[in-house]
Amino acid sequence: MGIKLLDKSVVNKISAGEVVEKPASIVKELIENSIDAGAKNITIEIIDGGIKKITVIDDGCGIKADEIKLAFMPHATSKLVEIEDLETLNTMGFRGEALSTISAISRVTIITKTADEDSAIMVKLEGGEETYRSEVAGVTGTKIEVNDVFYNTPARLKFLRKPKSEESDITNYVEKMILSHNTISFKYIVNDKIVYNTSNSSLIDNIYTIYGKDVADGVLEVSYNIGDYSISGYISKPECTKANRTYQNLFVNGRYCNNPLVSTAVQNAYDNFMMKGKFPLYVLFIKLPQNELDVNVHPNKLEVKFENTRKIYQLCNDATYKALYDFNHIRNVDMNNTVENNNVESFAYENSIHQFINTGNINDEGVSFSSDNNKNEQNTDKETYSSILNKNNNNSGSFNFQLTNNLLEEINLSETKYSNNNVTDTTPLPKNVEQQDYKKLFDAEYRIVGKIFNTYLILEQNDRVYMIDQHAAHERQKYDALIKNIENNNLNKQDLLIPYVFTVNNNEYDFISSNLELLNSFGIEICEFGNNTFRVTSVPLVLAEINIKDFFDNVLSNTNGFVKTPIENIREKFMQMACKSAIKGGDDIKDSEIKYLLNKLKEETKVLLCPHGRPIIIEIDKKQIEKWFKRIVD
Repeated sequence: MGIKLLDKSVVNKISAGEVVEKPASIVKELIENSIDAGAKNITIEIIDGGIKKITVIDDGCGIKADEIKLAFMPHATSKLVEIEDLETLNTMGFRGEALSTISAISRVTIITKTADEDSAIMVKLEGGEETYRSEVAGVTGTKIEVNDVFYNTPARLKFLRKPKSEESDITNYVEKMILSHNTISFKYIVNDKIVYNTSNSSLIDNIYTIYGKDVADGVLEVSYNIGDYSISGYISKPECTKANRTYQNLFVNGRYCNNPLVSTAVQNAYDNFMMKGKFPLYVLFIKLPQNELDVNVHPNKLEVKFENTRKIYQLCNDATYKALYDFNHIRNVDMNNTVENNNVESFAYENSIHQFINTGNINDEGVSFSSDNNKNEQNTDKETYSSILNKNNNNSGSFNFQLTNNLLEEINLSETKYSNNNVTDTTPLPKNVEQQDYKKLFDAEYRIVGKIFNTYLILEQNDRVYMIDQHAAHERQKYDALIKNIENNNLNKQDLLIPYVFTVNNNEYDFISSNLELLNSFGIEICEFGNNTFRVTSVPLVLAEINIKDFFDNVLSNTNGFVKTPIENIREKFMQMACKSAIKGGDDIKDSEIKYLLNKLKEETKVLLCPHGRPIIIEIDKKQIEKWFKRIVD
């Protein structure tokens, strides 16, 4: 067969496979066009998962009548002229492929009007060819209706999933747009039923709308910057994590995208706070100079590349760690929920100790919400989540702590000495971090009631009961002591009887070379030893029993350093050591040891979670206990 130029219709249908993979791709492209057009109100309606019909209506600037035909031609755009424009681009779209490829594989009707024109223009296209045009009545903005997706490309049509699955992808993307564009009102209709109807609101209001009260109650605010790089948004508290990564939302310079680097940086910051096998929820916004970002990676524009990956990693990791470190992780039992299987998973937003440490105020009744999981009708006139929280803060009561220290005398135990410096972790903290004053947790007279199951210590304080996991508390103290020794350069080294020598490839060589100083600072003496070869001559005494080969195999399992950095591998070893050497659940500890643990909680422990993420303290309100025994009624 001789070489020949493909027909335009064939080219459009082939290229549509990259830009329009499924109905959700069409919705994405049309919403992005509406946002770029300056729309303040966007309506999205789909039928049968978007396969039968997709309609997007906006009140943006519209398209001039004489430019409609051009708008549906390949690579026609108003957002880009020269390749250098990508360095200052601030629009969602720029490739000029969406409308041409959408019209090539569907039946499209567009009605559009600019503010300067007297009437709207209706144009119909089928298979990319214009079939009808006329003037009609209309308002400023654009309405695009897409029918019968892939009707003329049966090879693509047969690979579409069931309508419900396609609908799920569309809903997921609409939710991303609601989260990322608070100033735009979205109305989302599925098979004639309203799913979302939002108005101009705050990010926390939109998190409440999308994910519900439990998630909105369980997030921490993030705000941090390194130079001209900044990050803001919300992350979940350690006890409010998820079983997968589908609750993770990243927006870079206003654009929703997927980036494993950011996900890993956030996940690694949680290592010291979260149970294994869990994943944090987050809604994060990163801003950086546009010329240090490549958005032209793939036609779907869901991927971005960063020029300075290490700076992005540090930004996300430090910001997450700071928010988690500043948060007081005392669990308490929600007055509106019962405890099942001894697993306290939820707590009232305003009832945590965290609130009266910062403000001296507490509302014993918590936050009251009406729970409605039916998304079919959203009332835009109801109070927003943030206004309810603000009202609750203004009406809160007070609760005071005072303490005598007579039960907290220092005792001598034969174990690692602790300093009075603030506890930090191996993940570098941002400078000038204002730590919580955890002494306030004990700045009131309390009574040691005793212990149960030789595992949980019981304290009574005014109208509260505190249960403390003795193993989790001691494990945290052991771990913090190991970290302090590293920070203070107090690690003794153990020379290896036979130095460990290993050879690596070029990529691994570059990675190890860039981390030599870091590894040596942690007591692992390592140096180059010939061509692509390294020699390890000593390790920290506390790690004397580790398998050196396994350790470096783990380090080299990801040579970009963003899955587990060398330091994170070391930290994991310290966590294992702290767990093995700490008091165990079931150990019958003496009164003096109980006082010692409580003293360390007061004086030194800044993170009230064990290094594996389990809570150290759970609080139970007297009212909750009386409720269980039916001494009070709701």
